[in-house]
Amino acid sequence: MENHHHNSEALLASSLQGFRSDVSKILNKVLPIPEPGTEPEFQFLSLAWIQKCIDVIPLIHRAFAKLVAEIDHPINRWGKSQLEEYLDYSLNLLELLNSVTSGVSHLSHARLCISHGLSLIEKKSDSLALEHLKEIQPCDLGEFKVEGKIIENEESSFCGKDLIIRRSLCILRSISLWIFGVLLSGICSSVKPYMELRNSAGLYDDSLIRGWDSVLAKEIAEKCSVSQEVKEINEVATSLRSAVANGEVDEFVIELRIRLKGLEDLMQTIGNKTNGLFSEVLAERGKFLDSLQHTRK
Repeated sequence: MENHHHNSEALLASSLQGFRSDVSKILNKVLPIPEPGTEPEFQFLSLAWIQKCIDVIPLIHRAFAKLVAEIDHPINRWGKSQLEEYLDYSLNLLELLNSVTSGVSHLSHARLCISHGLSLIEKKSDSLALEHLKEIQPCDLGEFKVEGKIIENEESSFCGKDLIIRRSLCILRSISLWIFGVLLSGICSSVKPYMELRNSAGLYDDSLIRGWDSVLAKEIAEKCSVSQEVKEINEVATSLRSAVANGEVDEFVIELRIRLKGLEDLMQTIGNKTNGLFSEVLAERGKFLDSLQHTRK
């Protein structure tokens, strides 16, 4: 009996370690950190890199589902605490995805405003154009309210499979909040989302994200979270405003149109990914609630 219990505990610990390993591989593949002395494919605070953050969430959800199946502990066997933690987690994701949509709308509106300014320049309405050729400003989405809180010192009341589910939910919650902090700071050009969601996530001694967190915390602090694309558009828009006075605007108009098209493409990609993930999380949450109802009957 004692050997059987020991073997069961060892298997559960192995399954949790396998989940951690899967999450680490996902992060390394989707959001690789370049080796020292090498050039990264994208700058960390470019929207071209940040938009890949969204890809992490569904992949770690699949890794979590794999763990649940592996330890044979479906939701109809979960304790009340795990059920509440999962529901809080999925609700947080839906609200954060809505925040991403708001941030994308802000950037899209700013892009349209500048594009209108360019069309006015082509119509020789320089004074009106100057009113629209303004820098893209940071977007304030207000306070990020995070439902629920996983308290580490409560683990003594859990054991076996319930403990494994709880620890894996901690990992899901921590990494997802951190991911959205990076994503929203890049979209909003503000350090606020990263700092607030980083604090809400907790568990930053976790080796899974320590490397990414140390690199990105420095990048965000030094560059005030302004993405490379927004920074470049603002710089060209400022140069164009100065060039309007002497009429030598053609070069800046061409460059600004190219950069605005690049921003438009990125916003469309982020918007599509956000909508897809929202539908996926909403559907999974619905299945989860349906399963609970059937269990109680």
